[in-house]
This record gives sequence, structure tokens and C-alpha cells, in this order.
Amino acid sequence: MPNANTFRSIFGWMMGFVAMTWVWAVGLIMAWPWEKSIPWEPEFRLVATCTGNEACSVPFSKIAEAKTQGIYSTLQPPEPFGEVQEADAWLRWRMDPGKAWQLEVSRSSWDFETTLRYRFDGETPVLLEVKRYDTRILLYAIPLALMMVGGMYFRSLRR
Repeated sequence: MPNANTFRSIFGWMMGFVAMTWVWAVGLIMAWPWEKSIPWEPEFRLVATCTGNEACSVPFSKIAEAKTQGIYSTLQPPEPFGEVQEADAWLRWRMDPGKAWQLEVSRSSWDFETTLRYRFDGETPVLLEVKRYDTRILLYAIPLALMMVGGMYFRSLRR
């Protein structure tokens, strides 16, 4: 039967692995590249000013249909920054007139995030860059964390 020191050691290495996985996941999220020169995808959601001067989201594929049905009045948001809760995600936006893009819109849930940067040519949105990541990040972070903890373990054996 293993003693308390063995359990304490295994627990410490497991917690180190969890911490390294978290560190690598956050690092990968921060370093994830922006995709440039890509076309609009139908599921990309834009923030708009809807009835009652409130913010809502409209999928890119349904912009024309939503405009004819009177769902939204303009694709400009009612405020420079804010958020709207959708059925399965949160939509957050911020306007930044000092950048090449006018709007940065992030749609996120517990397992994904998609961020769009776009500007307007009149009432037409022009997509500039997209950043999207999901739980696949863990597929990169877990092996990196295993290598780090394994290296630390082998380093501890040298002493």
C-alpha cells in the first residue's frame, strides 16, 4: 500500500500537469493567428440595431432578408460597446474608429470563440480578419503540458 508521501508526490505532479495545460492553453489562445483575406461565412453574426433601438445579432447570410422584414434598422450598433445574449452564445462588440477596422465582434460560449473585425462601406460590411478557436486548443496544450511535466520529472531524477 502506497504511503502518504507517494500520494502527495503523484498529486503534486497531477496538479503541475493541470497548471501547465492551463498555461499552454492561455498562451495558445493569445498567440492564435488572425485569418486575413477570407470570405464571409453564412454563420458569422453581426451586431445590429433592432426594434426599440436595442442591439441584436443577425447572421451574415440573412442580412437582406432581415432588412426587408424590418428586424433591424441599421447594422451599426446602438452603443460603442456592449453585449447581447443569444440562445447558445454571447455576442460582444466594441467600436474602434482609430483602427483599420471599425467593429470587433466576438461570439463566444464555453467551448468556442469567433472574433470578427470588419468595417463598413456605406451599409455594406467588409470583413478584414477573423480569429476562431475552440476546444481543439486543448489538443495542442495537453501534449505540450505532458512534455513540460515529463521534462520536469526527468530533471528531478538527476538530483
